[in-house]
Amino acid sequence: MKRLHLTPAVSITLGLVSITILIFFILDRVIGIIPNADEQLREIRETTSINLSLQLSALLHPDDIDLLNRTLVSIQDRNVDIQSVAVRLNDGTLMAQSGSHNQFWVTPPGKKSTLNHIQIPIYQKLNNWGKIEISYRAATENSIKNIVTSPSVALPATIFLLGSFLYYIYLRRVLNHLDPTQVIPDRVNNALDTLTEGVMIIDKNETILLTNKNFKTLHPDATVSAIGKKVTSLKWLLPAIEKSDSEPPWKQVLKTEKSINHVLLNITQPDSKERIVSMNVAPVKGGESKIQGCLVTFNDITQKEQMNAQLRETLTKLQLSQSKIKAQNKELQTLANFDQLTGIFNRRAFFEHGEKQLKLCTQTNMPLSCIMCDIDHFKVINDNHGHPVGDSAIQVVTSLLSRNIRQNDVLGRYGGEEFCIVLPGISEEKSIEIAERMRDSIEKLAGKGVRSVEGLRITSSFGVSILTSKNQSLPDLIELADQALYTSKDSGRNKVSVYRETEERKMDKAHL
Repeated sequence: MKRLHLTPAVSITLGLVSITILIFFILDRVIGIIPNADEQLREIRETTSINLSLQLSALLHPDDIDLLNRTLVSIQDRNVDIQSVAVRLNDGTLMAQSGSHNQFWVTPPGKKSTLNHIQIPIYQKLNNWGKIEISYRAATENSIKNIVTSPSVALPATIFLLGSFLYYIYLRRVLNHLDPTQVIPDRVNNALDTLTEGVMIIDKNETILLTNKNFKTLHPDATVSAIGKKVTSLKWLLPAIEKSDSEPPWKQVLKTEKSINHVLLNITQPDSKERIVSMNVAPVKGGESKIQGCLVTFNDITQKEQMNAQLRETLTKLQLSQSKIKAQNKELQTLANFDQLTGIFNRRAFFEHGEKQLKLCTQTNMPLSCIMCDIDHFKVINDNHGHPVGDSAIQVVTSLLSRNIRQNDVLGRYGGEEFCIVLPGISEEKSIEIAERMRDSIEKLAGKGVRSVEGLRITSSFGVSILTSKNQSLPDLIELADQALYTSKDSGRNKVSVYRETEERKMDKAHL
């Protein structure tokens, strides 16, 4: 079974209150401090009865019995302690009554009033002609209430409660002003002063019990002794704690009994500079592992954080510089690989990517097609409308060609108004269909795309070659496609021609 652990203030308070109550009972036995409850009740009832008799004397007229009855009922209703009231003549006749008087009234022995049954004589012209009878509830009713409210219980209880409160408040103030350093050996203080960290020890009521020498270096106001004060009195420390928008770490440790480490605090100095401190809080436990307080340490890491900030700033600048270099490299790569006017591959990049597709198709035995495209009468367009219109025509044709190819197809600007396309995995029949679709879209849409010249007609001629041997190179395919292109030119332009190897060409190759 766990023992009940009381704080020193509570233990001393209970002892003082017990002694006070004991002295109170001794004085009561000697001089009678607590009044007798029955005697008090008797005096109260007799006084009440006399006052009632004086009020009723003015109403005692035989002709006004109804008013007298109503008055008696009203008296009973106003006083819950009264069971019944009656006016009785000397011959025993009830002149007026309230309640069931005959049920509650008991004639006192010797015709003397008792605690519960009081009778008061009534005189008229110095002649006794009747009496007022008042029946009170028995004093034993509501016994619990009577016991609790009786002076013998109420007074000691009041002394206990009020005394406990006042003693406790007084002792708390007295204990807070005691110097805790008197119970800490000098060798412990000296050992703590050798630490490079600031140290503060607090109890579970957040009262500061001890601080070391380096704690006083955290802020000029920390040089003032804080022993015996609440942590909340450290005005220079609280703003740094409140910046975290959470409960102070020592409060959390007192609740959870678990350490909290590396809480960064920015302690503002009088010159508005900040000292950066890493705070660690650990629970201090006593007997039976009950938490008694906290050990709070403060490690000044201002210089370290400043160096880290400089390092982060340098890294940020380096990353920014790297980003700029990457952007510049990307821009250079774009200039090196893409045609500035059309945005498609230039001749060098076209050969680089086209060779990759050719190599892939030869290794996997996939078909590959090459298409050459040339804008018809491009020189006439330039001569008649100027080079800006010619540039617009090239851009429009590029856009129409791009719409008719796949993502892995390779499109490049081969010359001034010439374009070359590599189509991996495309058969001869399919490549002719694609070229025809390109030719048709240029004939129908290219002229309209150049809005600066109304009614401009733009057409293109196409030549198609097919990969027929693994020994063929990309320049070989382009050369064959170019021959087919010239066939389209010679036969009237705005056509698609496919390179066909004739018997004569075969013989020429054989001789070579």
